Order: sequence, then C-alpha cells, then structure tokens
Amino acid sequence: MKQIKISTLIPLSISFAAVVFMTSNWATGTASGTDINNTAILSYNVGGTAQTAIESSEDGNSTPGSGKGTATSFKVDKKIDLSVTAGAGVNVVPATSAQGITFTVLNEGNSEETFSFSPTQVSSGDDFDTTCATPANITLAADASAVVTVACDIPISNGVTVKNGTTSIVDLKATVEGVTETAGADTAGGVETVFADNTGTSTDGADRNAQHSAINTYTINTADLTVTKTSAVSKMSINGTDDTSDPKRIPGATIVYTITVSNAAGASTAEGIVINDAVPNELSIVGKPTISIAGGANIEITPSGQNVASAPFDLAAGETAILTITTTVN
Repeated sequence: MKQIKISTLIPLSISFAAVVFMTSNWATGTASGTDINNTAILSYNVGGTAQTAIESSEDGNSTPGSGKGTATSFKVDKKIDLSVTAGAGVNVVPATSAQGITFTVLNEGNSEETFSFSPTQVSSGDDFDTTCATPANITLAADASAVVTVACDIPISNGVTVKNGTTSIVDLKATVEGVTETAGADTAGGVETVFADNTGTSTDGADRNAQHSAINTYTINTADLTVTKTSAVSKMSINGTDDTSDPKRIPGATIVYTITVSNAAGASTAEGIVINDAVPNELSIVGKPTISIAGGANIEITPSGQNVASAPFDLAAGETAILTITTTVN
C-alpha cells in the first residue's frame, strides 16, 4: 500500500484511481507569445471512498477542491525560419530592360516578420552578368508566402557571351529584419527567439542566421545569325571572246558576290532582316540581284545606284537566305 500526507497530516492508506492531465492540442506553428496553460487533476480513493480531487500547481498544492490549484504556464517562443525557392527560369533577348525573374519566399516561422532582399549575380557557372534592382521589403504572417520579382537588365549581345542559349544566374537572398537570437537559459514566462533556418546557397552562408537564398536563371532566346560574303569569277572576256575555263579577275570579267545569311537551329526567328551592300565603283552591277530562301520564291532587288538593299524579310530557326549580286570589273 502507498501513503501520502494531506492537509490533516494524518497518514492514511489510499489507492490511486487516475491522474488526468487537462491539455490542449496545439498545432505545429502555434503563434509566438501564446500562453500555454495546463493543470493536472489528481483523483484518488481512501478506504474505498472517493476523495475530493486535488489540482496541481507549480509550487505544489495539497488542498483538495476545484480552483485550489494553479495552472502551469509558459509562453510559446518565437521560431525564425524562412525559405526562398526559385520560380521558372526566364527566356530573354539581349538589350532588354527590367526583365522579371521570380522567387517564392515562405515565412516558416510562427510570427509575423519583415523580410528584406538582396539580389546578386552568381560569379561562376554562367555566361554573362545582369544588372538587377533590389525588391522592396515585405511583411509576411506566419506560414504565409509571397512571390518576389527581381527586375534585371539584360546586356546587349556581343556575339560571344550574350548569344542564343547563354545563361545568367541570379541569386536572391532574403533576410528576416530586426531579430536577434536569444542567448542564455530558457525561461517559461518570456518570449525567446530561436533561429531555425538552413542554408540555401553560399550567399546566405550558414544555418540558423535568419537568412535563406536561391538561384534562378535567365536564358538568352534570340536569333543566332551568321553572315558570309564570298566572291567568285565566272568568266573573263579577251578579244571579245568569253573564257570560262580558267577566268581571272581582269577588267571585263564577271564577278559574282554571294551573301549568305543563316539562322541557327533552335534560335528565335529573326524579323525584319535587311541586307545592304554598297558595290564598289570599280564594278558595274549586271541585272537585278536576287534573294532566295529555301521553300520560297526568289526576290529581285532593284539597285539604287551602286547600293543593293533588300526589303525586310524574316528568317526562322534553321533557315538560310542567299543574296546573289552579279557584277563586271570596269
């Protein structure tokens, strides 16, 4: 048999019936500063007779009866946690401004917090750099998220690093503003702050520093044009007789210029292409230059003096246009 002492201080033999804990089921993410109050109730019998229940208190209570005990209480501490994830990558063309690229920021903590942002250009693994504006701060409730758009300027194509298929990688770091992690021993009565974030990229650098980051990628999706100009002698004239067997570029010889414009496979359509060629005065243009595009009719060009200028035309990915100009050497 077990014994306890109650307020009469007389030892009695008892049997324990039950210990019932009155608790509330708090979901994950309970708001910081919430009071958690909890009281245990001790029911028991003495000599087979039920006795008045005794409520618990933090200091210990031995007085039976409802309301004689006090709840054991604590406040939920503040958990600082966040994540940044990249949206879909963005296809862009060179020499465009304020091209938006998105990230989603999630407040994974249990309190409303304000977030600031810092976009940076990844230093390796991409082909060119952008210039980006810093997004404005936002405030998010616990468990809330928001899409943050970073606007970046895409540099003009230089034909080497900014061409079709090249990439630029942007890193966005989010920081929880105005928070400091609580040092020292735990206390039940106050609201303490704990950092619980992990590392995103090297930009935020470490776990548990109230920062997180992610990367997203711009990909150049533009025309990829190549222009080639060659010349060939088709015949020469000596004593009024044409010689095509082994012609040389002497006065009276026929010189054919071939200008080839090609757009690479997988590139975007090049629109409004215009070919201009100023034929030197030492040559005379013969007939009308023509442009041919596979699958289309030949287009004749009427020169303006020595200048040959095509009408605007489009060239889809994988297509080639050929301009032929026939001349004679003066």
